Amino acid sequence: SPPPPSASPSLPPPSGSPSPPPLSASTSPAAAAAAAHHPSFQLLSTSGVCRTDDQNKGNFDEDWGMSYMACHDKALYATYFTGFEYAVEGKKSRCKLFKGPILSTLPVGGARCYKKASKTELGPHKKRL
Repeated sequence: SPPPPSASPSLPPPSGSPSPPPLSASTSPAAAAAAAHHPSFQLLSTSGVCRTDDQNKGNFDEDWGMSYMACHDKALYATYFTGFEYAVEGKKSRCKLFKGPILSTLPVGGARCYKKASKTELGPHKKRL
């Protein structure tokens, strides 16, 4: 019966050593997600649609039923997109991904227009059209 006490002290180190990596792994995605949420978009309008120089004729991709984050991420990671518009109409959501420069907004309820911003535009003066 004496061996069990000597065996129990050897158990805590193995269980203690794997715990730090999961901790750091769980905090880094959360931190990355928080940092990646709005790093490079300017909110141009909280109640308006995006407008480009050519009356929005075919210079965007339109996806229905996409979540805001999916729309945001798609616009963020594809370099050819200049910004996105997210609107909820009834029970449907619409994501417009723009390929041309967004020059202005048009007041429309339920829609938000986001423009990809340069590093200089991301300073204290966030709203610049």
